[in-house]
Amino acid sequence: MMPDSSANVVHIVTVGTSLLTNCGWKPGQRVPPKKVLLGRLNAGDPRRLSAELNATLPFVERGACSRVHLLATDTGEGRLCRDVIASWFQSIGVQVTDASARGLLPGSLQATTDQREFNRGIRAFREVLFRATQRARKQSARVLLNATGGLKAETSVAVLVAAELGIPVYYLHESMPEPVFLPTAPVDPDVRGWLESVRGTGVIRAAGHKIDLDRLEYEGLIKLSRRQDGSPSSIRLTEYGRYWAGQGGQARPASAL
Repeated sequence: MMPDSSANVVHIVTVGTSLLTNCGWKPGQRVPPKKVLLGRLNAGDPRRLSAELNATLPFVERGACSRVHLLATDTGEGRLCRDVIASWFQSIGVQVTDASARGLLPGSLQATTDQREFNRGIRAFREVLFRATQRARKQSARVLLNATGGLKAETSVAVLVAAELGIPVYYLHESMPEPVFLPTAPVDPDVRGWLESVRGTGVIRAAGHKIDLDRLEYEGLIKLSRRQDGSPSSIRLTEYGRYWAGQGGQARPASAL
């Protein structure tokens, strides 16, 4: 699923504070200046110091990243990490745009954020993500989401948005050598129609279906049996696939944000 190196690819990156943590900073301490953190990146291993860079750089190295759009929380620590990462990307020739997610965290460790403010903030974050995606698409770019860094609430909502819009989402744990793409099951009308057409048929032959069976298997919608040469021989819907094939497949939010 790695995009072609000739493509116009924009990576939307949720930004956390892994850079600060990996440089020895602890909550409550004074944050180091931007130039100190940037110097650490330049002198050390950027992939070890920043979770965001660790996940995005494999694409950059393959020429599959023309621009990054950095989304960080609107806190001093979040803005600092975003700005340092932006400067580092720019130093290697990658175009950068950015935005802030407001209201998710207090501006200082002494302040608190109530539930209503957080809910407003997460809705605003979703809107920022939608706008960034649609803006890139209007520029004929392919959009990928790097969901490695950032708040868990941010990345959870970002993955849901990506599923709604059909955006590939990737993630890289520090123990992995390469990013993995997450199954987001973007069920478009064509996929849903096909699932409905084979619902209740049990195991069916794989031949003759004008749909990307490998993609459906990757998304967990079907299970393929394969011949010795690797070609698919039969298809069985998974429980997840049957869900989308039935009335439950009519997407609806679990709760109002």
